[in-house]
Amino acid sequence: MLNRMTNLKIGPLLLLNASMIFLMISAIALIAVVNLTGELRGLVIGLGMLALGLNCFGAWWLHSRLAQPLQDIAALGQQISEGNLTSSFKGPASGELADIQRVLTAIKDSLFNIVRDVRSGSIAIDTTAGRVKNDTTTLSVRNETQAGSLQTAAASMEELTSTVKNNDDKVVRANQLVASTSHLALKGGGLVKDVVSTMDAIKHSSHKIVDIISVIDGIAFQTNILALNAAVEAARAGEQGRGFAVVAAEVRSLSQRSANAAKEIKSLITDSVEKVDSGSKLVGNAGQTMEEIVNSVNEVAGFMSDIATSSREQSVGIAQVNETIAHFESMTEENAALVEQALKSAISLAGNASTLSQSVEHFKLGSEVGTAEEAKALVKKGIAFATANGLASLIEDVNKLNKGQFVYKDLYLGIYSDDGTVTAHGANRHFIGSDAINTKDQDGKLFIRDMIAIGMDRGSGGLHYKFAHPVTQEIKTKAVYVEKFDNMVVTCGCYAS
Repeated sequence: MLNRMTNLKIGPLLLLNASMIFLMISAIALIAVVNLTGELRGLVIGLGMLALGLNCFGAWWLHSRLAQPLQDIAALGQQISEGNLTSSFKGPASGELADIQRVLTAIKDSLFNIVRDVRSGSIAIDTTAGRVKNDTTTLSVRNETQAGSLQTAAASMEELTSTVKNNDDKVVRANQLVASTSHLALKGGGLVKDVVSTMDAIKHSSHKIVDIISVIDGIAFQTNILALNAAVEAARAGEQGRGFAVVAAEVRSLSQRSANAAKEIKSLITDSVEKVDSGSKLVGNAGQTMEEIVNSVNEVAGFMSDIATSSREQSVGIAQVNETIAHFESMTEENAALVEQALKSAISLAGNASTLSQSVEHFKLGSEVGTAEEAKALVKKGIAFATANGLASLIEDVNKLNKGQFVYKDLYLGIYSDDGTVTAHGANRHFIGSDAINTKDQDGKLFIRDMIAIGMDRGSGGLHYKFAHPVTQEIKTKAVYVEKFDNMVVTCGCYAS
């Protein structure tokens, strides 16, 4: 019986208690009427009626002041347990019940804010996860391209290394040949100097021979004169001088022959001297040319030595480049693994965001989908705030996300500079500072570029584009209102229902 009584609601329970009290008073009054007489009986009956009235009044008072508030509290608790956070109490209570109402209202409001924040956070997480997924996919493709480029570069560098090594060997051999040539040129230069010295000596001796021939020629001339004188004297002597005349004639003939031979020798010697002079000049020129050749060979030897040194340094540098490319290849492979892991994490994060959103999906927060009029009103509110407090204050408040004053239902503000940079985003901080000018919708429409053009050219206006809903991923049409402020455009969009 007690268990059944505890399961009764507070209203019927109070009525039951009042009925029991009524029965007790009625029983007491009946006993008094039966056993009493006269005025005392009337007094007891009057008191009984008064007690009955007070009992009824107390029952009504308890029901209105206790039962009804408790029923309201129970009803609101039931609504909260079912996920409806839009309900409220029908009327105020008093005393301790008023405190219970305030606590329960605070719990409901806190839960409302938590659910709203969780939904906004799950949307932001899902959006960020999608962005990270797209970025990591793009990065993976670029990483593969880079890996292929590095492999090609490694093969080219390996071939270049072989070519440089071959060139280095040839440069070393050429350097050795140049050094040998330089040595031979120096030796040839020495020989030419010796030839020049010898030619100078021959030239000097030839001049001496010419002098000697001149002396011989003089002697022949004097001998001829003496022979003439002897012939004259022999003629004067007559018969006695005939033999002497013969001798004188022979001597004269011999002197003439000697003079003729001396002339021929002198002519030959003169020609030889001239040729020796010419040869000396040629040998001198050859010596000078050989000296220039030696200098040039020495200079070439210096160049070849520098080339050999540079070639060795180039070989070392190419070896270092090969090591660097190999290191880059290793890093690229590691990056590929990291990108793959990041992609898995992004997919997992998106799944967690979806799970988180589903976990609070049964909560009702009232009308959650903003309208085009509400989106326009939110932009107007932001423009008024920026006019009164400055654009920087508006940007700061919008970037507070749902902690700021420019998030209403599923609406939020976005602020873009004239070059497409995201200056503020009321739903996701990940987009702040990114270049969105080339962002496309489902149909390839550059809607960010179009929004900026509308704001900058016309001052304000609207457009439609197709985009995936951040929670359901359903492709839906989104209407956006745009208004210019300074060199920025303030935007707000709503999904079509």
